[in-house]
Amino acid sequence: MKTAIISDVHGNLEAFAAVCESIKQEHVDRIIFLGDIVGYGANPNECIEQLQSLTNYVVAGNHDWAAAGRQSSHAFNAFAAEALEWTRAELTRENTLFLMSLPLSLDMNELQGVHASPYMPDRWRYVFNAEDAEAVFVTFSHRLCFVAHTHCPVIFAKLDDAPVVRELPAMATFHPYGRYIINCGSVGQPRDGDPRASYGVYDARDKRYHLVRVEYDLLSVQKKIRLAGLPDYLAYRLSVGR
Repeated sequence: MKTAIISDVHGNLEAFAAVCESIKQEHVDRIIFLGDIVGYGANPNECIEQLQSLTNYVVAGNHDWAAAGRQSSHAFNAFAAEALEWTRAELTRENTLFLMSLPLSLDMNELQGVHASPYMPDRWRYVFNAEDAEAVFVTFSHRLCFVAHTHCPVIFAKLDDAPVVRELPAMATFHPYGRYIINCGSVGQPRDGDPRASYGVYDARDKRYHLVRVEYDLLSVQKKIRLAGLPDYLAYRLSVGR
């Protein structure tokens, strides 16, 4: 079973389309989406509709729930909150209901998928470092947990009672007795200094994982953000991957 893991599209249709084309070359058996299809970007409805045609393995992100009215946007920074207000007004009723219906977690044999953390996923806790990961490993039982939310690709490895190791490999082969928390970065809002879209591919047969980076039409996305009247900063940050 070969799985593509994607997340954090955030209304960036050009990045999403480029990643979908790239995934075709990977010949995967299934695609898992780990939340935040909307927020920040100017194409929320189009991204939702493309996601619905792509996969049924979908969990909610905090921007999804906020845009759908399942939670307040008060905890978001000013730029994100403004984009969420704009997104709420743009969403069709059908797409709002779709976001409201999304679960917080997927349990799929040896792996779990969640937007933020498997521990209290509705609290949207970040897993940034080895200390965060150490606390999270005791809260789930799967060998692999794929997470998102930080927009930064990383692997946290736990082997027996040894301390968690934080790694940033483009490719990895998993130890048969190891447990892992994997973040594949972001399709539409990278925050690791690399502006290219990011996603991951896991091959369960070979126990191998690799990260994929994809170029996309950044200028078109920035133009759409500005024409929509969204904050200019949301366009600028895409060019620096921050």
